[in-house]
Amino acid sequence: MSTTDDISGDPRAIVTGGLSSIGNYAVIGHPVAQSRSPELHQAWFRAARVPGFYGKVDIAPKELIRRGPSLPFEYAGLNVTIPHKVAILGYVDRVDDTAEAAGAANVLYRDGSKAWTAGNTDGLGFVRAIEEATGEGMAGRDVVILGAGGAARAIGTAILKDGAASVVYANRSLKKARAIGPAVVLRPGLLDDLETSVDLLVNTLPPSVDLSKFDLAPLGDHAVVADINYYDEQPALLEKARWRDLLAIDGRGMFLWQAALSFAAWTGVQPDLEIGRRLLGMDD
Repeated sequence: MSTTDDISGDPRAIVTGGLSSIGNYAVIGHPVAQSRSPELHQAWFRAARVPGFYGKVDIAPKELIRRGPSLPFEYAGLNVTIPHKVAILGYVDRVDDTAEAAGAANVLYRDGSKAWTAGNTDGLGFVRAIEEATGEGMAGRDVVILGAGGAARAIGTAILKDGAASVVYANRSLKKARAIGPAVVLRPGLLDDLETSVDLLVNTLPPSVDLSKFDLAPLGDHAVVADINYYDEQPALLEKARWRDLLAIDGRGMFLWQAALSFAAWTGVQPDLEIGRRLLGMDD
């Protein structure tokens, strides 16, 4: 397990927080206005009768160096979204195995020794969502992941741990993608140039990246297409997949599972997933 402590410079020093942090939770990122995390976690706090309030905190990248050291004194736990998933690792007491393997964090919590700890539930959350949607795990799948950010790294790590045969990252910056695994340049016809038949295509890129010209024709009829952007109602990639009659999985399942894993890390309570499914419209 890695240890860091930017506040004191001494990795043995543990930040335990104060009175203002008790029961206080939030998601931090830039932007965060679109996040549905407060709605979900507040419902779980109420249902579990666990005292807690969950909010949104917009922190611009240049502000993290100022806000990062104070976070453990303000919050009992946090979710972390773009663009802070990698940078936040420099503002914790410890980095757990999940965040270390992914090189990024999406949750901050206090471990058994009360250390302010970075973890990652994105990868396992994604695997659980795919298992639920397909009835199968990752064993033997050849996977292409669009993007090379914190979520892509976490998902790729979890997929390989679960038995995937291969993972290739497709990104506009080839250098960034190669830093985490086998990579190709993101382009409309890239699937046609791969040596393997793709079983699972995963989009981790933000909705601002135009994928309307991305060619899904090379995918076999067995292929699954997933987009982790749960707040985009009509992702272009999923629309193209549905037109091809491929199984298209939106980001709500991953969002639900990663949130549930975060909630359990903070409270020790397993939340009611059915409440989450209803809130996210997954039971329609």
